[in-house]
Amino acid sequence: MENKFFIKELKLIPTEGSSLKEEWSLLRGGPIISYYENIRTPAISMSVTFVDTDGVVSNEGITGGEYIQMEIDFKELGIFKIDASRHRMMINSVGNVNTKSSRQTATLEAISVESIVNETVRVSKKFDASIDQTVRKLLVSEEKGIKTNKTLDSEAAANKYTFVGNQKRPMDIIQWLCPKASASEKSFGFLFFETLDGYVFKSIDSLFESEPVQTYTKSEIASNSDFRVLDEKVNKNTDVGLSMRMGMYANKTLYMNIKDSSREVVDFKLSELGIENPPKAPLGLDEKPTRLMFRMLDVGALQKDAKLSEVQKPQELAKYQNRSYARNNLIFSQSLNIMVPCNPNLRAGQTVEIKLPLPTSDQKSKRYGDGKKDIGGKYLISELKHEIGNNRAYTQLSLIRNTFTA
Repeated sequence: MENKFFIKELKLIPTEGSSLKEEWSLLRGGPIISYYENIRTPAISMSVTFVDTDGVVSNEGITGGEYIQMEIDFKELGIFKIDASRHRMMINSVGNVNTKSSRQTATLEAISVESIVNETVRVSKKFDASIDQTVRKLLVSEEKGIKTNKTLDSEAAANKYTFVGNQKRPMDIIQWLCPKASASEKSFGFLFFETLDGYVFKSIDSLFESEPVQTYTKSEIASNSDFRVLDEKVNKNTDVGLSMRMGMYANKTLYMNIKDSSREVVDFKLSELGIENPPKAPLGLDEKPTRLMFRMLDVGALQKDAKLSEVQKPQELAKYQNRSYARNNLIFSQSLNIMVPCNPNLRAGQTVEIKLPLPTSDQKSKRYGDGKKDIGGKYLISELKHEIGNNRAYTQLSLIRNTFTA
């Protein structure tokens, strides 16, 4: 769990309206730093627990609004840096204040300032463009949007979606659009999240298909490698009965067209997603629809003009959300949690290769598995947490993948 690092800088920077009047270093307080990323969360966050030897929390009346500036040198692995002007990590809350006669401890919680801006903005206009273009407008250029300066790594969506903002928050709208977006006729569902490098809006398939950025190995002998697995745990929360009630294995959707009173029945089976080693229900029940859904298709509600030819196309009416929801439920139904020496170069949304020893009986032919029938193999980083402090540093990863093991 040990890792060589040196905290070069950790300070609070005052902003207009904050109670702090000058920059204040937290290095003397023996800080313990936690940093978080998650592919289901549109914001990075961090916390700093420290001994407040100078009483800055009480004396300066810190309640939030200050920026955090941080720089940690990890020797061979490089620099882990939170830049106040680029990342804009703002103190959101001050908690766990514990005052004793000799010292005071406190925890500062910080999130990206865009998350705070999101709470102050409401979108009311109509959007009629490709979904990825709409996302970029809401984040960057829209007057009543987030207007962030951070980079957006986005993938082109194959469909557009017409809607009215209805006074919703920009990031809430983007999350709402994710299951409606498709990268192709066979690729459904996007994810929107933030990493240290900026925002990401990409399809689930493209994230899984990216090349692994690192290989981590669990060794049965002592090792000082920075790329070793210190601990691992497999989590499975598959509930066959609940999955069938939600229609994850198979479902049927009835679409009614308001314009011509026609109807269309769309059957969905899990096998259509082309997932390797998909989970199976007993007695062949995964082939029978276990949920019936009903949707109204108003093809003329948001058309541009009165021409009959200008009605909304089927792919622009969220007709394929059932596939996106099934896919999301599947990939998060099992995960591999591992702990590794802290690596500041990892990001949520990247893939890594995991090598875990096979049982003794299988090691005669091969020492590590190929991921097809064991828990080793290629994984996507779903959640990432760096823990730095007390002379040690490690990274906790929650990993998911597109194939399923028994």
